[in-house]
Amino acid sequence: MKRITIILLFSLLFGFVAKAQGCFPTGEELPFKAGEKIRMGLYFKWGAVNTEVATGDLSLEESALNGKSVYKASLIADSAPFFSVFYDMHERFETWFAKDAVRPLKYYRNTKQGDYRAFNNYIYDWDKKEIHADINFEGRGQQILDIPIHDCVCDITSILYLIRTMDFSSLTTGQKIPVSFAIDDTVFDIRLTYRGREAVKTKRLGKVNSLRFSCSVVSGAMFDGETEMTLWFSDDSNHVPIGFMAPLRIGSVQGWVKQLEDLKYPFEARVK
Repeated sequence: MKRITIILLFSLLFGFVAKAQGCFPTGEELPFKAGEKIRMGLYFKWGAVNTEVATGDLSLEESALNGKSVYKASLIADSAPFFSVFYDMHERFETWFAKDAVRPLKYYRNTKQGDYRAFNNYIYDWDKKEIHADINFEGRGQQILDIPIHDCVCDITSILYLIRTMDFSSLTTGQKIPVSFAIDDTVFDIRLTYRGREAVKTKRLGKVNSLRFSCSVVSGAMFDGETEMTLWFSDDSNHVPIGFMAPLRIGSVQGWVKQLEDLKYPFEARVK
């Protein structure tokens, strides 16, 4: 069974429908720019317990790859100081993607959770529809392999931005949208459902006008496979991730945005 990490919960929030350009209707302009930063808190709730156990930081900067100007996106998650005493966690995900097609070109993962380690290094070959992968996870040792992909496959960090290019105005309530992303040696395909607009109450920003989605979760050590995760994106020009809720076998996990910096557009989703 593939291990479900804390950062994978963040990825489900940020990039649950992301695909390469051309796989869904997109807006005319990118809703983000270099310098943008998003911080999110991850909370565990069980009965009267509702504690922040980790933070996730997402940032975007200009970079260069093979002599071309690209975007570099970084997603870093760390366990809270008090929680590190019981379970120390640090994860880093980075992706270099093209500015014009918003298509991933290179991807890096380094995960440390307790005694668990995972490493991914991808080079995308879109001509051959392959990922040239250097990976090591679940104690299997280093593996060099080619992973077959289709035009709509992304990775953990690139999908965080690709989803935000979607033309949300084209969605209808109840519409189901396929999801595809690669991690370790596997491409995952799942589906989500658009549930409509909602003013959701957040822990730091108050009520925020949002676009609500639901997504079935994979049965495993953390989930029972019979429930759905709920996700919210801001209903403004930025389409930033606002929050998510997911039931676990014991308790539930929630993620809520804590801080937004240097957005491309003014944040106008907060209910006044």
